[in-house]
Amino acid sequence: MRTPLRSVLALMLLICAQGAHAADEGSYALEFLTVGVGARAMAMGGAHVAEVGDATAAYWNPAGLTDVPVRGFSAQHADTFQTGGGSVLNRGMAQYNFLNVVLPFGDNSSKIAVSWVRLGVDDIPRVTFEDVNGDGILGTFRDVNLNGVKDPGEYYIDRAVVAETFSNSDDALLVSYARPFGDALSVGGNFKVVRQAIYNNTGTGFGFDLGATYRVNEYLRAAFVVQDAVGTRVRWNTDARPTFVRDPNPRLGVSGRLPLGGIARLTGTADVDLNRTTALTEEDGDGSRWHFGGELTLLKTVSFRVGSDTGEFTAGAGFRIPVNAVEIHVDYAFTQHPDWGDTSRLSLSGTF
Repeated sequence: MRTPLRSVLALMLLICAQGAHAADEGSYALEFLTVGVGARAMAMGGAHVAEVGDATAAYWNPAGLTDVPVRGFSAQHADTFQTGGGSVLNRGMAQYNFLNVVLPFGDNSSKIAVSWVRLGVDDIPRVTFEDVNGDGILGTFRDVNLNGVKDPGEYYIDRAVVAETFSNSDDALLVSYARPFGDALSVGGNFKVVRQAIYNNTGTGFGFDLGATYRVNEYLRAAFVVQDAVGTRVRWNTDARPTFVRDPNPRLGVSGRLPLGGIARLTGTADVDLNRTTALTEEDGDGSRWHFGGELTLLKTVSFRVGSDTGEFTAGAGFRIPVNAVEIHVDYAFTQHPDWGDTSRLSLSGTF
């Protein structure tokens, strides 16, 4: 297994190096692809590229899809940001959804997956003015000091009205493939098509991810992922037709499992992004982001989780429901952000 492993890692590093200077414009292109999917992963601080073995691997590390027994699925809904008060039952400012299915390809060990990610802000008002004074100019105000600028305390003469509402949405379609090389090594990749829309403007583009998972033994595994391997580009349909590029991000992860007397299992995970500074974190720095997570599972049924996502506290729980040949996992996560507020996530995943 040493030769395939070295070849895969060398290829991924080469692609990453070639794409490292691909960005043309924009510091935080396609930010919605950084939000993360799956309540289990988010409760563990987003430290999941080595641990993931369910359908959400299509997002975190496509190589992990080989751990799905035969067929799998996952679905997530989250009302994000503090308008919803952090409650899964309240409507937040933005709605974030993920849905996918995993199927065998060829023999049952290779897998394909199709996934959809959407982050949307709906019912955004477009405000205009009613020409109250009939001067033919919309937005006339009482210019008390006659400087031509609307200063504090100077009120509009024209009446503000909502002309219409519109949505701001970010969508991505991922098509994934993964296959094992023996018992230790799995590799996989995503091809993704992205679309962003705000009011009458849209942007479209594409990119891909590469991932590899190496199982040292039944208790320890490591993973290496290159997200947006050569830069994921999105081009807008405005007059200037600008192109924004999401830079490649190499991500390393490790996961360890410790059985506790046959009735419990303790899992610890750690990930590091090597080139991912985001608009929701510090804008300065070297781009490295650390993620840590822990999970205690009792009787293979109930799990309790805690983590740290770039220094922010995360927590959650989940339980497993076996029904004949179908296995369902219901998971909840709570995450914090000092500026954007608390977020609750509920996700459903399983195999069949």
